[in-house]
Amino acid sequence: MAKDQHSARRNPRDSGTRGYGSRQNQSRDSSGSIMASATNHIARLMLVAVVVIVGYGGTLLYRQIDKPLTNVMIGGDFTFLQPTDLSALVARELDGGFLSIDLEHLTQMLRAHPWVAEVNLRREWPSILKVEVTEEVPIARWGEQGFLNRLGEELLIENNSHLSALPVLRADSGSSREMMKKYQLMAELLAPTGLKITELRRNHLGVWFIDTAPGVQLVIGRDQVSDKIRRFNLVWAAGLNQQVKNIAAIDLRYPNGLAVAWRDTAVAARQQKNDNNRFDGKTDYNTRERALTPVQA
Repeated sequence: MAKDQHSARRNPRDSGTRGYGSRQNQSRDSSGSIMASATNHIARLMLVAVVVIVGYGGTLLYRQIDKPLTNVMIGGDFTFLQPTDLSALVARELDGGFLSIDLEHLTQMLRAHPWVAEVNLRREWPSILKVEVTEEVPIARWGEQGFLNRLGEELLIENNSHLSALPVLRADSGSSREMMKKYQLMAELLAPTGLKITELRRNHLGVWFIDTAPGVQLVIGRDQVSDKIRRFNLVWAAGLNQQVKNIAAIDLRYPNGLAVAWRDTAVAARQQKNDNNRFDGKTDYNTRERALTPVQA
């Protein structure tokens, strides 16, 4: 009985001791949480401060580097372009400093110039912009006065006396770009024959005519241009090229052959006699001044 009472009297103290220990543990946990939170908060503030400092420093550095351009250097081998004109053109488009200048926009602007074939831009410290330009080459004359580059864009050339040897393109209809594409195609197709185009024209009916350097004219027709020229190449290589000095014109407007107009009637008669043993066929290539020999491909 006494033991039970003694035990009963000790139990309250034991409970108090345990409660006090729990409060101490809770206090320590709370203090630890506050310290951890404060540490994290300080760390975040320091990180933000570092980012701000770095960003501000980067901005200052960028501004120091992005100085206004003081010199634009134009390079290239020019025959028709003037470096001063290019410098003025670039100066009108400059917008920004050493770093902020829009090189892509400037490149596109320069390439849009008919006389500029290619352009390369690069910066040079501390405030120099170097512009390397490849000049366009006039490929052909356009009618009586104009000139065309490889894209069919018209070029203005004041002193053009030294360009008289360029082929002439003429058209009653169609654009200069279309004519340039046709010229490049036909010149490539005729390359195996060695015949150089001196004039390419299309009349109001859409019929193509080619004048070549030896003085031989090719009448192509309106359609199937590539097929007709390839067929002509076969006949030309088969021996017709041996008569180049005697040929005035060749008409390709036939589904399976061509017709030759000879410069001299005596040559025409002799060729007709020889060819009758090898070829047959008819032609509707009519002329009052030239005799014709039909040739079957």
